[in-house]
Amino acid sequence: MLELSRKSDYALRAVIYLSRLSPGSYGRVSEIAQAKDIPHAFLAQILPLLANRGVVKSQQGAHGGYALARSPEAISFLDVIESVEGPLRLNKCVEPDHEDCSILDTCEMHHVWNQAQTQMVGFLQGVTMATMLDAPHHDRQAPITIQTHS
Repeated sequence: MLELSRKSDYALRAVIYLSRLSPGSYGRVSEIAQAKDIPHAFLAQILPLLANRGVVKSQQGAHGGYALARSPEAISFLDVIESVEGPLRLNKCVEPDHEDCSILDTCEMHHVWNQAQTQMVGFLQGVTMATMLDAPHHDRQAPITIQTHS
């Protein structure tokens, strides 16, 4: 089964939580972990990865913790996922510099993988933290409006 790791799921939960904080506020690891049902120790490993990629920022001290490093409109699902997982690829042949496939020129499947990759990346880039702020908490079937990047 093709599935994102728990690390991505927890990272998204944490960033969505931080998106809902008032500007200038910081969320503590323990507070985020409890609110979003994330193991504290695991979240303590994930947040620095997000900070290293410029998704969140940290502040030390009594009023410290984590906050978004950019506006919710500027942070996509793809940004968060790739911050903790690395590049998201459906198949090795869709990597930008992939040239070592012996059947690439005659492969019947390459265009399918390429199109699926493009659609997946485009969709995940279009779902931002701002999108999530507008999403109802209770309606899991509500359609999501995404931003398109032209």
